Amino acid sequence: MARQLIILLFIFINIGCAKDVVTDFNSAVNYGGYKTYEFATFSTTQATTLDGKRIEDAIATQLYTKGLTGVNENADLLVRHSIVEQSDFQTYGTSFGFGYRHRSVGVAYSTPTQIREYRYGKIIVELIDTETNSVVWRSTSQRKLTETMTPSSRKTFIDTQINEMFKEYPPR
Repeated sequence: MARQLIILLFIFINIGCAKDVVTDFNSAVNYGGYKTYEFATFSTTQATTLDGKRIEDAIATQLYTKGLTGVNENADLLVRHSIVEQSDFQTYGTSFGFGYRHRSVGVAYSTPTQIREYRYGKIIVELIDTETNSVVWRSTSQRKLTETMTPSSRKTFIDTQINEMFKEYPPR
């Protein structure tokens, strides 16, 4: 019994330590050479969304703390961000149970009664070297930006995720 509790505790600790962001970068790049940045422009028919503005503000804050300066043209880095929309399905009414007691075992199953699709977004930020026109750094949020969040909770969520993304920038 003690062994099972230790295994269960180990599983919960590993789940709690899962990373909120995944970052990839080009290790051959000298990140100290980048001094300026600008945001990639959207097409003239596409407006900046409320969340897009929140993301840009959070990125600007992080890059400022890293010593980079925002400019309108001829920057060293081009910052491109997006919210990739994804969806999952939730079922209601499905249950599967397994239980045991001294000398008896029980199993139960019921079929789903309802299926609901819910949508969420994952934040992606890319830094592009303007001289080579190649992505040199990319980070993706693993947490879900949901439609049901309030404006203040969306801002807090975005600020937290962008902070996590840039925590290890510039890469060593």
